[in-house]
Amino acid sequence: MKKFLPILLVALSILKANAQDPHFSQFYMTPLYLNPGLTGAFDGNYRLTALFRGQWGEVLRNESVPMYRTYTASADFRTNKGFGKGDAFGFGASFMGDQAGESKFGFNSGGLSLAYHKALNSRATNFLTLGFSSSIYQQTIDFSRLQFGSQWDGNAYNALLPTNEFLVNNRFLYWDVNAGMLWYMKVAKRTSVYVGASAFHINRPSISFLGDKNVRLNMKFVGHGGVRFPLKGRFDMQPKFIVMFQGKSIETILATDFRILFEERYPEGNHMRFGAMMRLVGGDANAPWRDKRLNAEAVILNAGVVFNGLEVGVAYDVNVSQLIGGSRGRGGFEVGLAYVGAWKKRGPQTIYCPRF
Repeated sequence: MKKFLPILLVALSILKANAQDPHFSQFYMTPLYLNPGLTGAFDGNYRLTALFRGQWGEVLRNESVPMYRTYTASADFRTNKGFGKGDAFGFGASFMGDQAGESKFGFNSGGLSLAYHKALNSRATNFLTLGFSSSIYQQTIDFSRLQFGSQWDGNAYNALLPTNEFLVNNRFLYWDVNAGMLWYMKVAKRTSVYVGASAFHINRPSISFLGDKNVRLNMKFVGHGGVRFPLKGRFDMQPKFIVMFQGKSIETILATDFRILFEERYPEGNHMRFGAMMRLVGGDANAPWRDKRLNAEAVILNAGVVFNGLEVGVAYDVNVSQLIGGSRGRGGFEVGLAYVGAWKKRGPQTIYCPRF
């Protein structure tokens, strides 16, 4: 199994081009990637975020296949005014990079997003948001690192032998269009709720390295939501979920965080959180029956702290899928940073924003 797993992971990295986008366990720390409607959804004038994910590093540490890496960063801003009282505009920019397997298959992307936050009441505690984004992608692969059956000389692999494969492009560009909606509401001082939906790759760009225009990226649909409420004293509870559909793939994360407020008088201020999630995957209608349903893929442990606008978050995926024999439970880890700030001369208007 130890020798088979790297081969399996390389194959999966190639198939990913027509399967699904990279995913994050700390999805709430990648707001523009989760939903364009989250652009500008924070208490402040600007927000900076960054997140790194590494996967299968422990399993592949003695193999030639490099660790799977995904990283993203974004900056978004919120205006103090909109078309109506309490309304606001949000606009932002984001970058993402992904690399997987021996062939270094992956992409780099950069995009812009815009959202409008419409206040549904005079107290600015109830909002409906509509957002749009678009990104340019550079898809890449290193054909020189791949080995083909025609390069077997009878005794060993021989790089001098021809591949006999029709390889057209090792890199190309494409762009996509995305949209999202979000509703969020503050019910009481420490009670709030939010729900959102988004659609990505609406234009379904062509993604074939062989120049086949019929090979297109599947649209991705995302639904997410959560609620926050007090338990006792300085303790709050935050259940949340995310569901993603793309092609034949379905992924669901069910999560609950517990928040410890440093000061009970300031429920939106400095705090610490910890919690657990369960990731479920599946959905292939052509797979055997047992693989059509959602199967447990990982148990995710996460923790974070917010102090003076700076948030640090960490998460680790404990693998519980059928790969557990080779992974021994070791999955992926994430480290995330976020900072929400305000201009010195002109701070933000006081409005409610969703809490994750």
